[in-house]
Amino acid sequence: MNISGTAKFNESVDTIWQALHTEEILVSAIPGCQSLILNDDVEYDVNLKLGVASVKGEYTGKVKIEDVEEPIHYKLYAAGSGKPGFVDATLECKIEPLEDGCQVVWTCEAEIGGTIASVGNRVIGGIAKFLAGNFFKDVKKQLLTRA
Repeated sequence: MNISGTAKFNESVDTIWQALHTEEILVSAIPGCQSLILNDDVEYDVNLKLGVASVKGEYTGKVKIEDVEEPIHYKLYAAGSGKPGFVDATLECKIEPLEDGCQVVWTCEAEIGGTIASVGNRVIGGIAKFLAGNFFKDVKKQLLTRA
C-alpha cells in the first residue's frame, strides 16, 4: 500500500522539525499512542491501541529514524504487530519552506498482514490518510497550545 500527502503549517521549518522530533508532542498527536520510548538517538519503542473497521487491537513495535538531513528530511521505518496483524512501513518526510510558513510532504509504503489486511487496501489506505490528517492537525494544536 502506498499513500502520500501534504500538511501546511504557518510555523518555520525549524519549528516543525523540532515538533516532529519532540516525544511529548508525538505521544499526544499519534493516533492511539499509549507510549513512545526513545531507546537511543534514532530508535523508539511504541505501543498503540487502534481500531480499523471491526478490527481493533493493541500493537507494539519499533520506529527507527534514518537518512536525517536536519531540518528538512528524514526517513522513518516502523514495524509493529499485535493480535489483528502486522504493519511494516517506510515513511519519507520532507519539510519545505513556504512564503508564509512551511509544508511537510510525506510518502509512505506499507505492508499489512493478518486479520487487519482482510479489511482491504482501499479501506486501510483511506483510514491511514485520515489518521495522518489527524496527526498533523494535532501537531498544529500542540504548537498553538505551547505558543
